[in-house]
Amino acid sequence: MNEFVFQWPAVLALLLASIPLVWLLAHARKQRRLLIEAMGGGHPTHRKLRDILRVSAFILLVLALARPSYAPRTESISRSGRDVVFAIDVSQSMLAEDAPSSRLEVAKQGVRDALNTFSNERVGLVVYAGSASILCPLTYDYDFVRYMLDQTSTRTVDFGGTTVQAAVEKVVDQVFIDGRKDVQDLIVMTDGGDHDSVVTKTIELLNEKGIDTLLIGLGSPHQGAPIKIKDAEGNTKLLQYQGSTVYTKLEDAALRDFAAQSNRVDYLPLGTQPFNLGQIYIEYAQDKPVDSTDSDNGIIIYQEVALFFLIPALLLLLLSERWGARGLKMGPAAAVLAMLMILPKLDAATDFQNQYESAISTFKTGAYEEAVALFAELQQNASDSTASTEQIAAIQFNRGLALIAQSTAQETPQAALSFAREAQLAFLAAKRSDPSLNRAGVRLQMTAKTISNLNAQIAEMEEQNELVNEKMKTLIALLQALLKAQTELREQVIEQESASNATQQIKAFLSSQNQLRSDSKAIQLLMEELDQMMKVEGIETEETLMTEPIRHIMRAHVSQETAAMHLKQVDKWPLSRELQLDAEHLVEQILKLLESNSQQDPSDNEDWEGYDEDYDYMAESDQSMSSSEAMDGDFAANSEMQELPIPNYSAEDILMEEQGNQQFRQQKRASVNAAKVEKDF
Repeated sequence: MNEFVFQWPAVLALLLASIPLVWLLAHARKQRRLLIEAMGGGHPTHRKLRDILRVSAFILLVLALARPSYAPRTESISRSGRDVVFAIDVSQSMLAEDAPSSRLEVAKQGVRDALNTFSNERVGLVVYAGSASILCPLTYDYDFVRYMLDQTSTRTVDFGGTTVQAAVEKVVDQVFIDGRKDVQDLIVMTDGGDHDSVVTKTIELLNEKGIDTLLIGLGSPHQGAPIKIKDAEGNTKLLQYQGSTVYTKLEDAALRDFAAQSNRVDYLPLGTQPFNLGQIYIEYAQDKPVDSTDSDNGIIIYQEVALFFLIPALLLLLLSERWGARGLKMGPAAAVLAMLMILPKLDAATDFQNQYESAISTFKTGAYEEAVALFAELQQNASDSTASTEQIAAIQFNRGLALIAQSTAQETPQAALSFAREAQLAFLAAKRSDPSLNRAGVRLQMTAKTISNLNAQIAEMEEQNELVNEKMKTLIALLQALLKAQTELREQVIEQESASNATQQIKAFLSSQNQLRSDSKAIQLLMEELDQMMKVEGIETEETLMTEPIRHIMRAHVSQETAAMHLKQVDKWPLSRELQLDAEHLVEQILKLLESNSQQDPSDNEDWEGYDEDYDYMAESDQSMSSSEAMDGDFAANSEMQELPIPNYSAEDILMEEQGNQQFRQQKRASVNAAKVEKDF
């Protein structure tokens, strides 16, 4: 232990009381002995050891009251204690590169610089364009603010344009807290270009709520810069409006006019020059009201160890009361009481540590599913133990690692995506529990990339499935055409077999049969192509969906080839017809196999991956409730009240589903609202 101190050293003066206490106990012991001798008593009823135990317990209690501690650390406390909300303009004009690397990136870096300067300010993050969106409410978790800042882009809001009023209303109504007037700051980073704001209403809101506003102007006010955007294919191009390239510059005059209408609004045109927003804010808030009077050096936090003095003191007191003339007299009840007094917290800490080590060992052995369950149980029991926030964060972080390992072990990207999303939530919880856990932040970024890659794989698989379905439809159509043509040829052979001019039909029949042979060969090649497309990468298997149909088409091809040889002689036409009929039967079997596979219930096939994970099944629950169970026979006869299956959804599943639905709704709103905006840049 380093720098061991007593936080209440004045209490140590009570140790002086141990001197008269020792004298009093010795005097009492002497008087008791004299009294026993005068009464003719034998063995003494009091031992010196009892008094030693009592004095020792007293000393330990005094030491515990003095709050012994070690390992001090300084928690920095800001002098301002203000609430700061950053509102970033994410309209497309912020992509102009007159300020390297773009106005938007300069704004984001400015917020990062400010966060590095802050220590006790509560910070919120809002983005706006034609509408406003809250990315982070007021919080002291700066790492989470940085994480949400990294997700900020021009696609974060519903639709384009620039409306400062939307940002101010969002901040006033949903971010800032009532009762903190004059200690709330709004920092707006924009290049101007306001389209639809009502300036007077915006100023009234700021004045009414006592919100000080700092307008940061970004971009060159003199020379316009083009806006570089990416199209759907990822190619960079210049934004066009009515056939001309759009050039944008800082609308300095409009921002100055906005700031001039209220003494609570200050305007700082930074243009394209470098700046440190943290230092700017320190100077901006220097003379403003504060909400904290903490010292410049912050407060010192210690690791307290009073418990290690208190428990032995209670134990010594218990022993002193049970120590008789003939030694220790402790009944079963007293022994149990002693154990209950000494061991509860130690046992809890020991059990917690043992469970944690067991979970870690299980994780290292590769039993990831069991490890996830153990970490989840630890997390639930953490509040009932002596676990610190750092230990809780470690549990959540390791649970995330186990989930990532489970995700990697999955055979399908759909299954892997489910575990990856759950791991992302675990890493985020770890980061929130312990903001200093940088590994959780790194893992968050890695997991986000993993989820993006899995989504790309799923999209690619869906495209592959669509291609397979199209080829399967083509295959079935070709097989049906082959069957029809082969049947017609065989019937023609039957009709001409007894005709007088049968010899003259040999050439035509032979040509037709050879063409059917070519068709069946082409069908075989298509089947083999489908067979390769259906094979799952990394999984070796001998039998596939197309294995049996390929065998049948190869046999049919042999029958057709032999039938063509017999068609050269009229007297062998009966043999040819038998071989043609055999080819027809083989084609019919192929069609039955393919049709049975296409009609198979996907829920009965463990390897089926044709479902649409992003489809909102819950949105149509009202329409589909009556058909949620598989039924046989007449619908009306089976649609009586049936017991529904217990839903197998976790809280994380429901959260992710709702996030997907919310994104879908936002996209729909964006498409409607964007139509109302003439210039969305």
